[in-house]
Amino acid sequence: MATKPLLGVIADDFTGASDMASFLVKGGMSCIQINSLASIHKQTLNSDAIVLALKTRTVAVEQALEQSLQALEFLLEQGCQYFYFKYCSTFDSTAKGNIGPVIDALLARLNLVQAIICPALPANGRTVYQGHLFVYQQLLSDSPLKDHPLTPMADSRVAELLRPQVAPAYQQAIEHLSIDDLNAKQLNPSQQQARYLICDCINQQHLSQIAQLIAQQPAMLLTGGSGLAEYMAQLLTARSNTLSQQHQCAVKPLLQPVLIIAGSCSKATREQIAEASALPQFCVDPVKLAKGELKLKHILDWIHQQQAPAVLVYSSQAPEQVSQTQQLLGQQNIAEKIENLLAQTAVQSKASNIVVAGGETSGAVVSALNISSFNIGPSICPGVPIMQSNDQRAISLALKSGNFGDKHFFKQALSLIQQLGAQA
Repeated sequence: MATKPLLGVIADDFTGASDMASFLVKGGMSCIQINSLASIHKQTLNSDAIVLALKTRTVAVEQALEQSLQALEFLLEQGCQYFYFKYCSTFDSTAKGNIGPVIDALLARLNLVQAIICPALPANGRTVYQGHLFVYQQLLSDSPLKDHPLTPMADSRVAELLRPQVAPAYQQAIEHLSIDDLNAKQLNPSQQQARYLICDCINQQHLSQIAQLIAQQPAMLLTGGSGLAEYMAQLLTARSNTLSQQHQCAVKPLLQPVLIIAGSCSKATREQIAEASALPQFCVDPVKLAKGELKLKHILDWIHQQQAPAVLVYSSQAPEQVSQTQQLLGQQNIAEKIENLLAQTAVQSKASNIVVAGGETSGAVVSALNISSFNIGPSICPGVPIMQSNDQRAISLALKSGNFGDKHFFKQALSLIQQLGAQA
């Protein structure tokens, strides 16, 4: 008997989608990640939760709205009763960004009056205190995210990140749920009437408290990072007796070398590249690429010459190098060239096991590989599961947000892929 999906998730990038799926599985739900509605038949999917991976974080607002509402219609057709808009745990959006507009559009279509704003992911050092976003011990605006090449984070106040993105009529309809409010276990009248409720959260217990508080309220739209997902999954699992019993699909990587592709310029990814110095590495030079001196064939020939359990192809640069490259070559132009090159590397290399670092890069790789959906397996680190394409190719992938994982991430990824492959 097919399981009717209970929870529908719209994620604004591919790493965020797999991040979300991993925590839903951890919370007790079976989950499928869908990357392309065009190739999914209009039929009930046998899963407790459906996560739709979009690539809308940095596109024009009109495109983000169109794609997000299309995704919502699909989830409604599937019978989902609860809805979650997943965006980055560091908000990762400019004043003209898409988070606010998409929240408003989803609220209107669902005929809901309130959205929970909960970007916190304590397992990866993303917390909210007194309405300010922190990355470990640093305010977001003091963290390396201030130098993000596409969405530099110059403010740590969640309300002020959100306010310019929403309609003027709603800009004062933002309320704050403090730690004291959480401990009181109820919303006050102004919080109940707020259109956007920003939640403080500095540990796992707070996430559990937020989920329990939400469960006592009328229906509302859940939005934010993936931290809340595990606890909402636990509550929905306990509440429903119709959920499936299989919480984790089988993922069996082929025992073949691993291709690691890093497009993120985050500090974490750059440290991971440095730590993986024992692996064969190919650095994509953006200037040579722009001049036509570096071509896909050069990378493919290099990959096929290596005799190693894993190879690493990266374009990651330090902030000052990124700035110089953008000034010389143009931000959008060179970003698209690099993204396309790395995506075609994944396709033309014929690799069966691929690890990708960076949200934009991950979206480009999955799209180029034309993978319509994934089964979700165990996680390398919080928020980064091993997944496998739901087709005959059985391509195994791990999609890592640039800032996720410790410095040993690539070694850990290789180890888990080899371990699962040996069990197949």
